Amino acid sequence: MILKKLFSPAQIGSLTLTNRIILPAMCTVFANEGGYVSDKLIDYHVARAKGGCGLNIVEIASIHPTSAVPKVLGIYDDKFIPGLEQLARAIKEAGGKACLQLWHAGRQVNSIQTGIPIVAPSAIPCPLCQEMPKELTKEEILELIASYGDAAQRAKKAGFDAIELHGAHGYLINQFLSPYSNKRTDEYGGSPENRTRFAIEVIKDIRRKVGEDYPILFRMGSEEMVEGGLTLEDAKSIAQALENAGVNALHVSIGVYQTVFYTIPTIDMPLAFNVDRAAAIKSVVSIPVITVGRINDPLLAEKILAQGKADFVAIGRGQIADPAFSNKAKNDNFDEITKCIGCIQGCFDVIFGSGLTQPACCLLNPTVGFEKEFEEIKTDKPKRVLIAGGGPGGLEAAIMLKKKGHEVVLCEMDSKLGGQFFIAGIAPRKAEFTKASESLGQRAVMAGVDIRLQTMVTPEFIDGMDPDFIIIATGAEPIVPNIKGVEGINVFTAQDILRGNETTGAHVAVIGGGLVGLETAEFLAKQKKKVTVIEMLDDVAKDMGFIRKVVTMQHISDAGIQIITNAKCIEISDSEVLIDKDGKMERLQEIDSVVIAVGSRSNNKLEEYLKNAQYEYCVIGDAKQARKAIDAIWEAAEVAKSL
Repeated sequence: MILKKLFSPAQIGSLTLTNRIILPAMCTVFANEGGYVSDKLIDYHVARAKGGCGLNIVEIASIHPTSAVPKVLGIYDDKFIPGLEQLARAIKEAGGKACLQLWHAGRQVNSIQTGIPIVAPSAIPCPLCQEMPKELTKEEILELIASYGDAAQRAKKAGFDAIELHGAHGYLINQFLSPYSNKRTDEYGGSPENRTRFAIEVIKDIRRKVGEDYPILFRMGSEEMVEGGLTLEDAKSIAQALENAGVNALHVSIGVYQTVFYTIPTIDMPLAFNVDRAAAIKSVVSIPVITVGRINDPLLAEKILAQGKADFVAIGRGQIADPAFSNKAKNDNFDEITKCIGCIQGCFDVIFGSGLTQPACCLLNPTVGFEKEFEEIKTDKPKRVLIAGGGPGGLEAAIMLKKKGHEVVLCEMDSKLGGQFFIAGIAPRKAEFTKASESLGQRAVMAGVDIRLQTMVTPEFIDGMDPDFIIIATGAEPIVPNIKGVEGINVFTAQDILRGNETTGAHVAVIGGGLVGLETAEFLAKQKKKVTVIEMLDDVAKDMGFIRKVVTMQHISDAGIQIITNAKCIEISDSEVLIDKDGKMERLQEIDSVVIAVGSRSNNKLEEYLKNAQYEYCVIGDAKQARKAIDAIWEAAEVAKSL
């Protein structure tokens, strides 16, 4: 075992953990309607406990009806104890330790979700949620303090080894702590001491109800990253006050809803970007400090601990992507780990894009939320399966089918595997996509898949192989719109540019302002090209999730890329582009190159043959309909499960 520090035992108060990897609380929306524990939530946590995680912190559990969301856990009533007891027991029987995070959203929720008016320290709406909260009275504050204590008591009764108070990310406790959200003039507002009072009284009430030996963790913000918000120096003082109040460990995070791109960092953010802030907190307290934020590599986690910057490492999305992350790391099987790439398509975009109604999933792990259904079971009827296409969908199907015991042959026309994953990794800040495609290929090889590169699947090839089942995963090809001049030698596709097959001139117009168009524009701008993006719709990046869009648009602005919306390209010449902008014709001059990025269409020519042949087959991913990689991988998993 190489990672001696990461897999050494350590204490949080009276609780002994076998290693220093923590699964942080992350909203999954796996709870049943009304906030009750579901089998899906149990299976999700059991998989990570079996995978060797030192401590599972179960996601946000609402301590009061004013923060109760239908499919988020509740702990504001005794009626929730039986389900929570079952969850805690399951985690511990799987070899883990169980902690429950106590949560109140304050102003960062909407009454359409809670069914009752929302509350906060001050009547100031969250810039994102935009609903005016009711300012809490002194009596209501005391009621909430008691609710936290009662919730902790229920967690202990349910068998959880510890509780964590959510005092970060702009939720209720954080709202009291911060001058950004707390404008009160009574004893709960104004001075730093007064703003800290609510958190301290919550801790005292919990201690009175659970005893001195029960571990209390506190998720705190290192900085809010907003004007007038908490700074790192503020956080140091708060950390010392929390330690003095009886907290056993500090879990150091960053950001609020307005700066959620720090709280839920994307691939655009550097790995371990928040570690130095945790180290700063650690320098002023004597209790353990947990660091978090884009840590997806066990070797990186070991380095953080060895340097003394933290005592524990929270690996959240890394364990969503691979529930066996900890065991693989412990056994030095680093190449077998599926590393989170920070795409946040499933763990954030799906959940929050649906208003907390759709559960979590993962681009790289289709078993999330379906752990029981995808338990590795060997087939008793092995089949010879031919897969056409070595992109993410084809590779995922190949790996899962081979593990089930099928004979799998995967053919890819290109000289390398990965498909759109590989191309996506060429775009700025997305090298981890390329690594993910390489990792998928490596895992297919290790699984024993018969991989044949530069091999086209033709009717003759199929007849010669005579497979029992065929999976068409041939992806998509760029759409080239019917624009006058589009056949010119100065017109290219985004894929050709990203692959390095073609080179543009100095002044480039990119036709299409979706994800691919913007990434290609950035790619060209980094080459010192002058770039203009032309988009038919009223806004660009409509196919991007909220957080990635915010970050990407900042980079687009910093690169000096011009964006023209509500504009249709009418004609391309060797030195200009004619567009219809809001019904008026305009000529963009000094444009020497044009890049087409208006989308893709399915490449499913093989299906035309198979429709009339005697073979069983299915079509997945972009070959079925041009969409995202997450769709291809999930469809691949469904096919593999059914065979």
